[in-house]
Amino acid sequence: MEKLPVDVDLIVSNPPYVKQSESKLMHHRVLQFEPHLALFVPDAEAIIFYRKIASLAKSGLKAGGQLYFEINEAHGEEVVSMLSSLGFRNIELRKDLNGKFRMIRAVK
Repeated sequence: MEKLPVDVDLIVSNPPYVKQSESKLMHHRVLQFEPHLALFVPDAEAIIFYRKIASLAKSGLKAGGQLYFEINEAHGEEVVSMLSSLGFRNIELRKDLNGKFRMIRAVK
């Protein structure tokens, strides 16, 4: 398993999380100016980056270290479940300013 070079207290990530099938719903300015690699994930692997980052966080966070994600609101419970299965605790699914579940906090 890969490991972070040092143990850290905090990881904050906003990885690509828009499913390919959702691209047609996005504003054209976003599609025109944002790199597609920074936005999109395959529909069948919607939380692939969360799994990888959580795995690195599990080995690289100090005890009590915190992990924060911005997420696709459609996959909140799936990400919470994945984090729980990896042993994270105090997992919180939080709403953004628009009342959508778009943030997760977890503690190692």
